[in-house]
Amino acid sequence: MISRWVTWIVVGVLLGSCGPREEAVTWSGSVAGIIHRHCAICHRPGQPAPFSLLTFDDARRKRRQIGRVTASGYMPPWLPSHGTFIGARGLSQAEVDRVSAWIEGGAPRGDLEAEPSPPTFLSGWQLGEPDLVLTAEEWLEVPAAGPDLFQNLVLPVESGALRFVDAVELRPGNPSVHHAVLQVDGTRGARALDAAEPGPGFGGMEMGLSVPPDGHFLGWTPGKATRRNGAGRAWRLWPGDDLVLQLHLTPTGKPERVRPSIGLYFTDVPPEETPFALVMRSERIDIAAGEPDFRAADHVVLPVATELRAVYPHAHYLCTHMVAWATPPEGERLILFEIDRWDFDWQDDYHFRTPVRLAAGTRVDFEYAYDNSAANPNNPSSPPRRVTYGLDSTDEMATLSLTLVADRTEERPMLPWAMAMRDVERSPADAGAWVNLAVAVRATSPPPGADLQGLPHQAAAEHARRALELSPGRPDALRELGISLVELGHADRAEALFREALEGDSGEEIARMHLGELLARSGRTEEAIVQLKLAVEIFPNVATLRNNLATALFSNDQLRDAVLHYRAAVRLDPGYFNSWFNMGRALGSLGRLGEAREALAQARGLRPGSPDVAAALAALGGD
Repeated sequence: MISRWVTWIVVGVLLGSCGPREEAVTWSGSVAGIIHRHCAICHRPGQPAPFSLLTFDDARRKRRQIGRVTASGYMPPWLPSHGTFIGARGLSQAEVDRVSAWIEGGAPRGDLEAEPSPPTFLSGWQLGEPDLVLTAEEWLEVPAAGPDLFQNLVLPVESGALRFVDAVELRPGNPSVHHAVLQVDGTRGARALDAAEPGPGFGGMEMGLSVPPDGHFLGWTPGKATRRNGAGRAWRLWPGDDLVLQLHLTPTGKPERVRPSIGLYFTDVPPEETPFALVMRSERIDIAAGEPDFRAADHVVLPVATELRAVYPHAHYLCTHMVAWATPPEGERLILFEIDRWDFDWQDDYHFRTPVRLAAGTRVDFEYAYDNSAANPNNPSSPPRRVTYGLDSTDEMATLSLTLVADRTEERPMLPWAMAMRDVERSPADAGAWVNLAVAVRATSPPPGADLQGLPHQAAAEHARRALELSPGRPDALRELGISLVELGHADRAEALFREALEGDSGEEIARMHLGELLARSGRTEEAIVQLKLAVEIFPNVATLRNNLATALFSNDQLRDAVLHYRAAVRLDPGYFNSWFNMGRALGSLGRLGEAREALAQARGLRPGSPDVAAALAALGGD
């Protein structure tokens, strides 16, 4: 009897063991789809990843490495551990587990008939053929070994009209490009820097006078997707602008040649808003060799209500952790983003899926942690050495750029004012910070309660004087003081300051521009024309400068040249009444009556009922 029960128990166990079992994880069953979705965008021929993962054989050869980097979260590369951003990359835990099970199970291929084909990718541009493609004129040579390089290439844009850019795709064209940043220069200053150095472009992490266009940060990192800005969110590309492309280049072990291309996609929809890139930073970085936990921090208080669209954090190799948060005047602290494991090789800008609303008076903070010990695998120095703030990649930095859109367009100038105020608070002995504050104050229309120390031009003059106390004879401080003194009614003193600024720096074209305007106002037309023409060569896209030069030429009976510059002014600013009106008058004086009526009609459309326009039309025999 006992033996019979034992027999039935054994049979039951055996039958149970033959029940349904979990199916083996195979390449064709699920792993191919995971690898194709998350890895192949970079791991394929012609892309920056060091090997391809399109096929079973590709993946099987690299299976152990795949297992390590996916289990640790190192791949796919996505740094933020907190924050919901567009284009976030990463495997779910279930996907990580399936890849791990496949590797531990011997990496079986599975059913060949069920195996998915490798994905196909557009061989060309991500959004189709661009409206304009710019390619560097010369090849940039990268040596096989040595330190990282930062090189800025200047790409002139041949465009006869204002264009609205909806999207940009950067194609570095070589795996030695670590990352890239794109800015716009309307001053021709980058060309001068390029001409001063042999070979293509100019070196260093400073990009001359170029700026993010209309506050848009433009960059490239491996695997970055190209996206359109969306209706009303384009940025303006003016005729004669230059693009400045900064390349961070890393030697690959063999000589490389780099010749990047930029694809621009235009739209007919003009921007309805202009973001501002507010930069926070700390330069108080001095990390002793072996220090495992150094901290750098900064903060700024936003004077107006804004919408935070994107963040761009930046540090170098020693940084390990980043966090930024916002604290409204009345409310709880909100974490904006956090990166638990910073990696210099995978830095990016991050666009919030849902923009973050920040009330007026909100304080934004960041804190970055650095590890300068031998335990940090990213430490470029062995043994560790002292590291301080600097622009080389083996120095350290701590910056955070916030892409902000003010709720009210007229309050946007308060954002550069807030940034300049914080720069002065952070570095009160920095003359350049006081100059920037003077510039920002002149542009402000302060909201109630903003402390501008009196009227904007009075405050700007005081800031410029403070800069001159710190750095006597500084040309840009002389210029800023002169601009404010003109508005305060001290033209003679302002003229002397502009001339002194030009003596100290013959390239101080903003001072030259204001000197020319001042000379024109005082009736010294011939000299004004000389100065204004020189300024236009450097600032071809400033509508007021074009208008002022045209008016000086008109006053000097140089009518044809006046018309050319009035036309340039209205191309830059179609709503410029004075340019349309005076161009009509100049054309009438030249006997070009049809063109004159057209220009005056544009002026009348801008100011219906203007008696001056009516009189000018009547003089031409118009209505």
